[in-house]
Amino acid sequence: MEQPNFFDLLAKDLLYAILDHLRDDPFAPKFFSQACKSFYALESTHRTALKPRRLDFLPRAPQRYPSILHLDLTLCPSVDDFALTALSLAWRASLRSVDVSRCRLFSHVGLSALALNCTCLVEVDLSNRPDLTDVAAKAIAEAVNLERLRLGRCKGITDMGIGCIAVRCGRLRHVGLRWCIRVTDIGAGLIAIKCKEIRSLDLSYMPQITERCLHRILQLEHLEDLVLEHCLGIEDHGLAALQVNCKSMKMLNLSKCQNISHVGIASLTNGAQNLEKLILSSSLVVTADLAKCLQSFPRLQLVKLDGCLGIESGLKAIGNSCNSLKELNLSKCVGVTDENLSFLVKTNKNLEKLDITCCRTITPEFISSLTNSCLRLTSLRMESCSLISREGFLFIGRCQLLEELDVTDTEIDDIGLCSISRCTKLSSLKLGICSMITDKGLKHIAKSCSELKHLDLYRSSRITDEGIVAIALGCPSLKAVNIAYNSNITDSSLAFLSKCQKLRTLEIRGCPHISPQGLSNIVAGCKNLETLDLKKCRKINDTGIIQLAQHSQSLKQIKLSYCSVTDVGLIALASISCLQYISIFHVEGLTSNGLVAFLLACQNLTKAKFHACFEPLIPQQILKYMEARGCVLVWREKTFEASWYLLSPLFPVSYIQELNHL
Repeated sequence: MEQPNFFDLLAKDLLYAILDHLRDDPFAPKFFSQACKSFYALESTHRTALKPRRLDFLPRAPQRYPSILHLDLTLCPSVDDFALTALSLAWRASLRSVDVSRCRLFSHVGLSALALNCTCLVEVDLSNRPDLTDVAAKAIAEAVNLERLRLGRCKGITDMGIGCIAVRCGRLRHVGLRWCIRVTDIGAGLIAIKCKEIRSLDLSYMPQITERCLHRILQLEHLEDLVLEHCLGIEDHGLAALQVNCKSMKMLNLSKCQNISHVGIASLTNGAQNLEKLILSSSLVVTADLAKCLQSFPRLQLVKLDGCLGIESGLKAIGNSCNSLKELNLSKCVGVTDENLSFLVKTNKNLEKLDITCCRTITPEFISSLTNSCLRLTSLRMESCSLISREGFLFIGRCQLLEELDVTDTEIDDIGLCSISRCTKLSSLKLGICSMITDKGLKHIAKSCSELKHLDLYRSSRITDEGIVAIALGCPSLKAVNIAYNSNITDSSLAFLSKCQKLRTLEIRGCPHISPQGLSNIVAGCKNLETLDLKKCRKINDTGIIQLAQHSQSLKQIKLSYCSVTDVGLIALASISCLQYISIFHVEGLTSNGLVAFLLACQNLTKAKFHACFEPLIPQQILKYMEARGCVLVWREKTFEASWYLLSPLFPVSYIQELNHL
């Protein structure tokens, strides 16, 4: 008599809860379903979101997963009209959202089938299809229940297509028209007139948008987010004539709108008492008048002024005007000083995020003021703050809620890292080009910051295997590691990093001692690896790449330039079904036949970069086929690059110059 399965006795609600808990791990549901037949059936009916990795899986997907609500096809660029039609018929009763922003082969025919068959459809992303025209817009307008629609970079759609959508899709709440360069005030105005439920509207990089359409847009009763980035047609004099209040607005983005000053901002935000986020990056001169304008927003929490001018005179005034800021971005602003910034942080003690990247006049005096005033700080970005001496980093340890810290290209040393290790909630730490830190400092981080997920040690040349081993053992949740351009790193580092099973991104370019054995270790342990940079790892050859292809089926991006990889390794990579991007610029060991075989076999490739010498050798029919499939091929003329060890004083400059002419 067959023994009963213990798992069959568990309540479905409990099993569903387990599946929900496993959702973040792409492999966990698969392992769950393989436990027993009842788990297999349960996982099939419970799954509501699907992101297929291969096109050939799609015909079987509806039978395996009958209740899909959210379908993401971004890993299947070759989806065509036939596939869209079949999927829309299979999931006609359940499908609510579809993302085809990376698909290149479907037309208005597939969109029409999708819109007509899936009556529950509320969200569609059609971005990155400059070839789609008004016919496609008319087709998707048949989805009359749409609430979210993204048409970013659909450069062929005009006011006519937008008009069809506006008339038929009156329930739209979120619309993205970024880079829809043929849409004018007429199309944007129609959206505002016909779609009264709009919550967010993105009109970025639309050269024909002016203040004329804003009169209608600002009358939308529920509008919360308005993005007008790089809309150069909007100017102060036109905005001054607006006599409309938008009381519901919470976020306004005027980045790179260089024809707008505080006068235009005051007109746009008239009556916007609920404004919480104001983004003015690279747009205007920060003056006392702007600060006075900000006084009108009692709930303002986020201000981005990165790349703006006139900070020196306006920053203190902003401190006087605003006292509820939680996020401030002053990246690359000239004129930021200890005095004006210290005053601002003292009046905004609830500040949580601060970006002072490339503010090169800031000194340790300000860091002391900041860490005394803003104890709730969770994010601090201070890359290339060159006047902050080693003593300044000792103050950062006071901010024990800190989760993100960027001190790239600064004078931080091991004592500074010891202080920072008091920030035990740290999840992202950038230490690139920090020549004074050593393994000793990293050990402090490894000992105290067990929640660390992102670590950047780019060109931090005094770090060795010892420091990386400590990090790997102390921070098991690592998702991204950058140890590029470090001649001290060997296979030992990769052997220990392979224990970090959540690792998704690894950058080891320019590490000359990494061998196929090290690569084999990392890919065997980190099966969820998605991005890998092996550029200038000259010992990496076909053996290592074959191991990579066997173990890393989740890999999406790889950089292989100037490795010792030949046609054999390149073709092996084609077996990775998720691979979307590759760059490989060296010539030795590669042939045009190998490139063709790789391109034809790698079905989901969306972008590939090769040396320009191969372009005339690839048959035209292959190039046209890849273009039709939606794959962008980039051909670049790259000169010979001397190895890192040739950049030593031991090698005369004339010798290296000779090599560059080979």
